[in-house]
Amino acid sequence: MKKLLILSLILSLIACTNSAQHEGLAGLAATPQLTCRYEKQVVDANKSRKTNWYFWRQEQRTETRDELSNQGEIWEYKKPGEFFYTRLFYNERVALEFVPGDLATTGTAPSLQQLTSLVDPKMFGKELILVSTGNSDGLSVEYYSGTINNIATEVDWLPALKLPARLVKKLPEGTVALTLSECDKGSKLAFKPITKAELDGFRRLDYTDLGDMEDDPMVQHIEKLLGGHHDN
Repeated sequence: MKKLLILSLILSLIACTNSAQHEGLAGLAATPQLTCRYEKQVVDANKSRKTNWYFWRQEQRTETRDELSNQGEIWEYKKPGEFFYTRLFYNERVALEFVPGDLATTGTAPSLQQLTSLVDPKMFGKELILVSTGNSDGLSVEYYSGTINNIATEVDWLPALKLPARLVKKLPEGTVALTLSECDKGSKLAFKPITKAELDGFRRLDYTDLGDMEDDPMVQHIEKLLGGHHDN
């Protein structure tokens, strides 16, 4: 299987183009559990597309959903360095599951800081250089620019929330962007993470079993969506 069949939306799609709306966010400072909606914009040579991208930060769990691809992710961490990962395919109603050993084998386990903040703060001052600072609606904003994995990246960072308000990734094929639109402790916003009942309605596939299921049409379709095929 190509490295990486499973590259996560969190790891590869966190980016933004416009300054975020900070109104009301000051009251969320130091809140560990958040529900946030980002505006995602993808710009390539042919067109520009906008849609919503959701992020849920909970105790020992983060979840994302991308309306453009109608896919999502669940990351759960039981103890330091131990992650369980589920890739969600809403159109196909499939949940592809990875245990910690799978992630170690593929070399894709991110840091806890990256999962909970979308950007690993350890990159600040290294890959990402502070350009300036500012203030918006009572929140401090730090503006960073740099290169991560050879991709030009810009981040407007909200230290109080430990989240980006603006982050841009300029890929060879175009620009991918997310802009923070609204954020809350979770009770006031209409969009919710997937429920257990909804997840129980999905077909569950184990990553380690894919190599024995090459003749399954759904497995073939999922591998195509992921951009690779599974080799044991």
